[in-house]
Order: sequence, then C-alpha cells, then structure tokens
Amino acid sequence: MRIAMIRVPTIMDNSSSTAPICPPIGLAYLKSIVNVFTDDTQVIDSVGNKPEFNTVVFEGHSYRLLGQTAEEIVNSLASDTDIIMISVMFSQDWPYSKEVIRGIKNKCPKAVIIAGGEHITALPKYSLESAPEIDICVLGEGEKTLYTLLDNFKINHTFPKNLSGTYSNRYQFTEQKKIQKTEKQPRIKKIDAIQWPDWEGFPVENYFQEGHGFGVNLGRSMPIIASRGCPYQCTFCSNPAMWTTLWKARDPQDVVEEMKFYIDKYQISNFDFYDLTAIVKKKWIVQFCNILIENHLNITWQLPSGTRSEAIDRDVAKLLYQSGCRNLSYAPESGSNEILVLIKKKIKLDKMIESMKDCVAEGLSIKVNIICGFPSEKWKHLVETLKFLTQIAWIGCDDMSINQFSPYPGSELFEDLQRANKVKLDAQYFIGLSYYSSMTNAQSYSTYLPRG
Repeated sequence: MRIAMIRVPTIMDNSSSTAPICPPIGLAYLKSIVNVFTDDTQVIDSVGNKPEFNTVVFEGHSYRLLGQTAEEIVNSLASDTDIIMISVMFSQDWPYSKEVIRGIKNKCPKAVIIAGGEHITALPKYSLESAPEIDICVLGEGEKTLYTLLDNFKINHTFPKNLSGTYSNRYQFTEQKKIQKTEKQPRIKKIDAIQWPDWEGFPVENYFQEGHGFGVNLGRSMPIIASRGCPYQCTFCSNPAMWTTLWKARDPQDVVEEMKFYIDKYQISNFDFYDLTAIVKKKWIVQFCNILIENHLNITWQLPSGTRSEAIDRDVAKLLYQSGCRNLSYAPESGSNEILVLIKKKIKLDKMIESMKDCVAEGLSIKVNIICGFPSEKWKHLVETLKFLTQIAWIGCDDMSINQFSPYPGSELFEDLQRANKVKLDAQYFIGLSYYSSMTNAQSYSTYLPRG
C-alpha cells in the first residue's frame, strides 16, 4: 500500500496576523499505526512545510491561509497513492479543506480518501454530503478503527462493513443508498499500549528552528500528551463528542521515557503538553514530577492548553517548578459563578485563586483563559469577569487570553443554537469560527449582548 497522510492548512480571519503553528501530534500517533502495514508513506504537513500566511480567494471570499495552498498540496502528492488520510481538526478550516479534497480526488481518482479529526467527528454526515469525494470518516480516537481498516484493505483490498467508529459514503451504502453510520468505537482503555508518535517524515525542524509551538517559546519544543480525554462536560467544548468523558493517564515513567527519547533524537530542551486536562489526580502529577526530578533531564515543560486547579496546591506547585515546569494555564473561562453553572464548568473560583497564589509563590508563570459572550451572558456577568481578572492580576497572573464565544461543532451549546436556528452550516459560519480573537469581526451569540 502507498499511503499519504495530509494535514490541511489553517484558515484565519483577515484581521489576524498570528496563529499558533503546532506540530500535528494526532497524525504522528496515527503514523505509528500506518507503519504496521507499509513503509511507503508520504507525509504532507501543509502548515509545517510552509509556516507562513498567504491570501487566498475561494467561494467568492478572501481569506488568510496558513500553510501550503490546495494546489501545492496536490502537486506534491504522488499520483499512484492508494489511501489518502486527511486530518481536519478545526471546523474553521472546512471550506478550504473541501478545495484540498476535491483537488486530491481529481489527481488520484482511484484512491480511497479517509478523513478524521475534531471537525469530522463532530459533523460526519455533513462532511460527507458537502465533500462527497470522502469515502470514509473515522470518528473520535482513531487508532483502533484505522488499524482495522488498513488490515482489511491489505488482505481483501476492501473495507469491513458496519465498522464501529465510521461513517461511509462509498463502501457501506444501505439499499436506499443513504450514508451509513455506525456506533462509536470504544475508547482505548490500555493507554500505555498505544505506540508513541512517529515523527519521521514530518518537517519537525521547521517547528524547532523557528520556535513554533503552542506554549511560550523556551527553545526546541516538542509536543507531548500524558493523558487522553477529560472527565468534565463543559457545554462549549467538543471533548464529550470527540473523546467522551473518559480520562486516562499514561504511566508517568512511560511519559518520561518518551521525553528522554526526544531529547536524544532531536535535542529537545522544552516540552509542550497538549493534554485537554493534564492535572486531574494529585497522585499522578506528584509521581510524574518526582520521576522528572530523579532523572535530572535539564529541560523545561509547560501546560499551555489549560488545566484544572483542584490538584495544584503549594506542595504540588513546588514540585512542578523543581521538575522544570515554568508556565501553566488555568481555564476558568468566566469570573461569574452564574455563568460557570450554566456552562457546566465545575470549578470554585476561590479555590482556583488559592491555587494560583501557590504557583506564583513558587515561581511559576501563570495564564488564564477566558471566554466572553456565552448565549446566556449579560453585562453583569462581564463585569464579574472583569473583577475576577483584576483580582488575579493583583496576585501575580502574568498573562490572559480573552476570546469571544464561538459555537463549536460537537459541543452542547452548538447543538442548542443549531436547534434554535441561530447557526447555519455555511461558509460564513465556518470562517466566523476564526473570529474568536478578533476585536473587529467577532459575532455575539448572546441574547443580551450586541452583535459585532
């Protein structure tokens, strides 16, 4: 089998001048599965290959594109490819992803196109209908599903019918010729059995040399994941649809061994943890920190995506710093207790503030993530959030990210707004998802706050 693995480019609002340029760790995990079946794999990481902005026009609109254009991706693709895997993580990229998929199908009409990622998982039926060139959508955690697909294809040159975790357009038609869906694939329970990501073929040096990544630049930074899933059900988040609420953490020793491997192979000096919620259990983080301290790795690490505060007290904060952690993000999302209840964000702000104080006292740099404009949010809630931000700035918070609420596919609030006919799946909606950080184009979905 000749297989291609493609990461689509990122589409940004025209007012945006920067965007996180992060290595695609999900595709790297899946490449470890692909390696079982073939050594003929082409990786096209469009963002890593060309980490710069371009202006593109399609469907009558002008956009800022980060990465290779559809034409550049298609031109680099081998024409005799058998299976093409496409990762679409962010729904804002979907309108242009269709351009990429159409170009790929024109060049490789006999190839099987398998699509996956957060967007595909949230909207599989819509994705197949709007991009009929896709043959199979893989939902959620992809390793088990992909292994079964490739195993059957290698033996029978076809795919199994009714495979859990898939939507299909070509291989599983019903008698009525409707799109066939299946139940979701159960999450992998034995998480330590999952092979480490394989970064061979990815343009990792482009990320290392330019200091690209998700966190604060502290040198040659490598993404890593110590856990999968999140046990909470925040209404603005797509995690329940993508990962379910099963939180599984790897053996801390295995995480450290992976870190040591990257230090030796790529001369890594910093690690960005891409976990949805890394610190859930105090016992786990204490053990992990102690192992790092014992190994004297002389590295830094950080938690840029946001984490819980319940397990971070003064003792844990001290271990975090001693083990090399320098930056971590808290994700309160709002400073209003009423809004926190409505969005099912099960936190206590006073407890989080105490945790922040402990981290600041131990020398850690902290950031908070805030979302404004939830559907039920009023001016009084924004004032409460402003008071909260003033309070945490006073205690030593270094940074904050304040973004506009966007109804993300797969989230509970997205489903609510779609049922209320406040969300229509069109190009304007998808590109609107990139306005979350725009001070000029962001839209309000709140009944009580003005639009624009």
